[in-house]
Amino acid sequence: MRTLPRRRTWIRVTLVPLIVMLLATVVAGCFDPLNRAGSRDPDPRHIVVGSGGVLESQIIGQIYIDVLEANGFTAENQLNSGTRERYLPALRAGDIDIAPDYIGNLLQYLAAAAPGLSEEEVTKYSSLTSLPDIENALPAVLGDDLLTYTPAPGSNSDSVTVTRQSAEKWNLVSIADLARVAQSETVSFMANSEFATREVGVPGLRRNYGLDVDFKPNNDSGGQATINELTSGRVTAADIYTTTPAIATENLVVLEDPKHNFPANNIVPVLAKSKDSPELRKVLDAVSAQLTVEELRSLNEMVSGTQKLEVEDAAERWVKEHGLNKQLGS
Repeated sequence: MRTLPRRRTWIRVTLVPLIVMLLATVVAGCFDPLNRAGSRDPDPRHIVVGSGGVLESQIIGQIYIDVLEANGFTAENQLNSGTRERYLPALRAGDIDIAPDYIGNLLQYLAAAAPGLSEEEVTKYSSLTSLPDIENALPAVLGDDLLTYTPAPGSNSDSVTVTRQSAEKWNLVSIADLARVAQSETVSFMANSEFATREVGVPGLRRNYGLDVDFKPNNDSGGQATINELTSGRVTAADIYTTTPAIATENLVVLEDPKHNFPANNIVPVLAKSKDSPELRKVLDAVSAQLTVEELRSLNEMVSGTQKLEVEDAAERWVKEHGLNKQLGS
């Protein structure tokens, strides 16, 4: 009579952990956007689209999908593919075929990770800031299996941003104008704490423009807390990413950076070279041509602003508004 309870206990002790492990494996697989084990389809018109985890990258990836499908491609959604450390190896392995990226950050990442580069070469690549210089340098670190198409005019980069009131009060157009003001008045500047020592941060502003600031750290990456400090007048200027919707909604002014203190971070499609074709380039160049900084702010506002649209809905609306929901040339 005691054998039955022992069997039940054995089943409970042995099978329950096994079931838990199996469920965990299934759940992990379901939520892993890159679980294809490098199964790249050789069909050049079957494109697996990935993206970074940030909303802006996902929106652009969804736009790629919509426009590709409108032009006869089969586009597979593998958006939100993780960080650059994850989706670039996935591009090389065949898990995804294309992803939007930011050209300046892409160059710096690839240079640091490229085999065979000397420390001096890495430093040289990492110091490039203008779009032409970055674009010309990329092929040397992309490797034999990746390439990029034409960058979009829109760049999501660091900036020196002020209120409209400050811009009009001091006739501010460029960072050099703010440096002129700083010669007679205290200019307080808010950014993440690492901005105090980054080459393109406080040291770069001093080196390139002679701008000395009273630095105020706030680690929200130019988010709402920093924007509130700026619009309230408690700080003079702030590092706000250029595609932040608040630049438009709060009537802020991004000061021009003619000396390229901040690296260009234009949106650029990076893709597996095996998928390259004139038709694919035509489609993605058509998308990129319309991704200005103003359009990127508008797209971000649709999703993260008051409208709260889903990524798919925002992309669909934008594609339709820009006439990209049909065959190009039709």
